Amino acid sequence: MFIIPINSNINTSGINSLSSNSEKSTAASGDGLGFQEIFQDVIENVEKTEAATKMDAYNLSVGNMDDMHTMIINAAKADVALQTMVQLRNKFLDAYSEIMRTNL
Repeated sequence: MFIIPINSNINTSGINSLSSNSEKSTAASGDGLGFQEIFQDVIENVEKTEAATKMDAYNLSVGNMDDMHTMIINAAKADVALQTMVQLRNKFLDAYSEIMRTNL
């Protein structure tokens, strides 16, 4: 039995791309991301994770997938992304209804 260092298994490309995207947009706009950009990023993330889950399910049904844990991890990522999008939508609708109740 041998031990593989943890740092060799960590894939930080997703984290690095998120930080570089936020730095670019913050520098370009000056005031950070707007709601539209954030919501579009969340929707794109949901679409990507759902597509990965569907591809994993297809590969599993055809017999091309040897590691079941990858499919389960991708399904969990898709679930978290969808829950995040739903919560963001709920917060937006709550804020909108609060604004509409405000008397001018």
